[in-house]
Amino acid sequence: MNKSVLLLNADGQPLSQMPLSTVSWQDAIKAMWSQKVHVIKNYDDEFLRSPTVTIPYPSIIMLNTYHKQPSKAKFTRRNLYVRDKYCCQYCGDRFAYADLTIDHVIPKSKGGRLTWENSVTACGPCNVKKGDSLYPLPMQRPTHPSWYQINYAYQHHTLIIPDAAWQKYIHWQEDKLIIEPLST
Repeated sequence: MNKSVLLLNADGQPLSQMPLSTVSWQDAIKAMWSQKVHVIKNYDDEFLRSPTVTIPYPSIIMLNTYHKQPSKAKFTRRNLYVRDKYCCQYCGDRFAYADLTIDHVIPKSKGGRLTWENSVTACGPCNVKKGDSLYPLPMQRPTHPSWYQINYAYQHHTLIIPDAAWQKYIHWQEDKLIIEPLST
């Protein structure tokens, strides 16, 4: 059994959009027994059975105490690509994840560091062309996005969920949401 369980903060919002805050059904059951969460919804007609206990598999759980969201987004390759909308910041063309690279605006050899303010997405040819130079400058000045900006930007990506009931809590674009029940 490979059931994902949507984990909501105490305010009813997912802890993160991408990756969507989920836990395994085993972790959800442990959190329920330790009274860290409460169940909002169970999967229909699916139960965990033992010789003495029968419990429905949880589908949506909510933390009992509020977990404060970070104000700034964590620096990851995927978050950087999302911030720059999968566009090369030198030629302006859009690329797939595998066809982009990270460019240091101020090259490492000149003291540049791998930070939000010094990193942009670049296609391979533009990154090679720029090389170890300070020029050309990227089309947009790189900034450190907030956690909320990154989570909002992720809503333009396709999301696959196992239970239609999750829609009420994740607020995703309908045309980007696929409901694909998990196999049991």
